[in-house]
Amino acid sequence: MLAGCHRPEHHDYTAGPGPAAGQKPSAEQAAAATKAVLTGFVRLAPGATLPEYGPDAMERKVTTAGDPVTFPQICTPPKKLDRVPVRLTPDGKLIGVMIAVSDFKRVKSRGPRTYEVTIKDCRLTPMLVVAMKGDSLSIKNEVVYPLMPELGAVTFSETLMPGQPKVVPLNEAGVKPVLCGFTAPCGRSDIVVLNHPLYAVTGEDGIFTIDDFPPDETVKVDAWHPLFNSAELQLRVERGQTKNVELTLLPVGQTAASTPPKP
Repeated sequence: MLAGCHRPEHHDYTAGPGPAAGQKPSAEQAAAATKAVLTGFVRLAPGATLPEYGPDAMERKVTTAGDPVTFPQICTPPKKLDRVPVRLTPDGKLIGVMIAVSDFKRVKSRGPRTYEVTIKDCRLTPMLVVAMKGDSLSIKNEVVYPLMPELGAVTFSETLMPGQPKVVPLNEAGVKPVLCGFTAPCGRSDIVVLNHPLYAVTGEDGIFTIDDFPPDETVKVDAWHPLFNSAELQLRVERGQTKNVELTLLPVGQTAASTPPKP
């Protein structure tokens, strides 16, 4: 990932109170003492504005000629906000960006998971999904209209009727969009597939948490989204510790406001 603007701030605090004198630690306390946890949030770079996708990036183009595909009348007409995949909380934290760990030596294994994207009001939600290679993506149409969502550069092969799910295996690492075309557009959802499970996405409160952070080693942490430059930092979280960090993201093609020198 590309290096970007960042302003990391570290706040260390313990995972919780230990057992009273003469008492054995509870199962929760024992588990907390063996884990490292990373939490935090991401801010928009000073002077930057939230980026948006162009109209052409919101629809799979099936042909180069003919009339453009239009929204079904049962759906709300497209809005400019539909093309803004990352939002801000009232206190300025970014919603919907990825946090990923790299340069680690050890990682906890886990079994495959299935992530869901749903088409509501002719719009895919969520607009960003991060998964691990070997996971699956379930795409479900909740619109009373046949839609044809596809992941990446594949040919159209299946129309999703209302209530019908489509499960796609995520067998390759990389970044691919889910888009619709031919019958009607359905917005956009970016699918990021990593080779490991050390990742998170900032939620509606702008906060992210990685519970099984690699303990006792210095690793790299990246904040990223397809419309943003990467922001990274190196840090170490000791076993039994929770660390809080802040990163700052700059949209691709934008320039952060300079900080005036202190008198």
